[in-house]
Amino acid sequence: MFDSIKLELGYIIVNKRIKHYKLEQKSFNNLLKDSDRFLILMPANEAHFHNAIEVLKSLDKLNKNPVVFTQDFRVNMLPAKYRQGVIDFGIADINKFNLPTTKLEKRIREFEFDAVIDLEKDENLFNSILACLVKAKVSVGFKKRNSDKFYSLQIDNIEDNPEIIYKNLLNCLQMF
Repeated sequence: MFDSIKLELGYIIVNKRIKHYKLEQKSFNNLLKDSDRFLILMPANEAHFHNAIEVLKSLDKLNKNPVVFTQDFRVNMLPAKYRQGVIDFGIADINKFNLPTTKLEKRIREFEFDAVIDLEKDENLFNSILACLVKAKVSVGFKKRNSDKFYSLQIDNIEDNPEIIYKNLLNCLQMF
């Protein structure tokens, strides 16, 4: 019950913070083709994390530059190839409402990307707000509560199998 109250308070805070961020209508023609630098927000769930690595590999095959954003203790779970460009965060970067601290927000705004992809399928306000705050032409995420506020492209996926979830995401992105 306390977690649900914190989540609702988190949404109130987020709504006030991102009020001035308006997602522009964009053309998604050649989204992958024209984008080079991707920020990949990795999921918190461990099974999803391991399957989400396939997205990194697929972007790599397309000669894209994926930069991973993940929890500090998960950096070693990434293939060595992706560890050097990782942006990590720890418990000190999460405030009491499970939102990014001001320090982390400032750090993430220093970077510029062509696209940000949030691989968190479940509701995760932390990743959602970061997807919105990153300087990127397009933000991609799974459809979930209030996702209209955070993502310019939403993927509706009702699948529960993590392996299929990320294959579907890649198939969807290949259309662009």
